[in-house]
Amino acid sequence: MGSVTFKRLTPHESRIYDDDGDHVGDVYRQDDILAAGRFYYIVHLFDDPRGPRRVHDRGRIRDVAQSLLDSHPLF
Repeated sequence: MGSVTFKRLTPHESRIYDDDGDHVGDVYRQDDILAAGRFYYIVHLFDDPRGPRRVHDRGRIRDVAQSLLDSHPLF
């Protein structure tokens, strides 16, 4: 399929867009309370019955979002 793009809204929130430019989900950065000074990211697509995914490696956010979008049961 196409590729996802992101638009940062705040340092803690970004929007996910599909290759048609539709807003399909969000990414949230959260403080990791088990590791001071570190973060994890929540990738959430709209209407996804599988729920959000937690990503610890910032470099994998695009791959996870693309994989979720490619396999989304409603998109």
